[in-house]
Amino acid sequence: MATQSNLIVSLWYANLLLVGCFSTFVTGITMKGEETDREALLAIKSQIRHDPLGVTNSWNNSVALCRWEGIICGRRHQRVTMLDLSHKRLTSTLSPYVGNLSFLRYIDLGDNSFHGFIPPEIGRLSRLQTLVLANNSFGGTIPANLSHCSSLTWFNANRNNLVQNIPIELGDLLKLETLAVAYNNLTGELPTSLGNISTLQHIYLRENHLRGRVPETLGHLKSQSI
Repeated sequence: MATQSNLIVSLWYANLLLVGCFSTFVTGITMKGEETDREALLAIKSQIRHDPLGVTNSWNNSVALCRWEGIICGRRHQRVTMLDLSHKRLTSTLSPYVGNLSFLRYIDLGDNSFHGFIPPEIGRLSRLQTLVLANNSFGGTIPANLSHCSSLTWFNANRNNLVQNIPIELGDLLKLETLAVAYNNLTGELPTSLGNISTLQHIYLRENHLRGRVPETLGHLKSQSI
């Protein structure tokens, strides 16, 4: 009986150690993830040249990450899931470190003075559902690797300074519902690949320099503005 009792105690102790080690392991991963998010947001802050409303004043090590203004975290993992800096009168470029916010589902930078390129690193955000960049001064091209944002349903880059063509790769965004790139300097033809997106309901293209016919594959759209 003593041997059996000792065995039970040993198994219980081993199980306790295993649970403790697993808990420490998970905690370590969570803390590392939070630190990655913190570093990414501080990199974004470092490129903000004008913040008249003091939006990013709370972005410092004395305030808990999930309490920073414009930030919302998930309840389960305490990772950043929303970045909303819209209507804040910010003047900035967008740091490529935004691509390290791997739990992001929502980005809204609309109605500011962001300029420079749209970082192709955004294509690493596989969970991203909404990307709003409207009413800024983003230039350059629409990154083709936005097509890697496989969960994207809403892309709004109206009223910027985007140039060249709409990438054919955007036809791989099979959950996309709204594509809004009106009032830019886009050229070329509208990709027929957009007709592959059965979920696409709205497309806004007016005031660009696009040419050619509207592809027949887009005839099912509920709303068009070309």
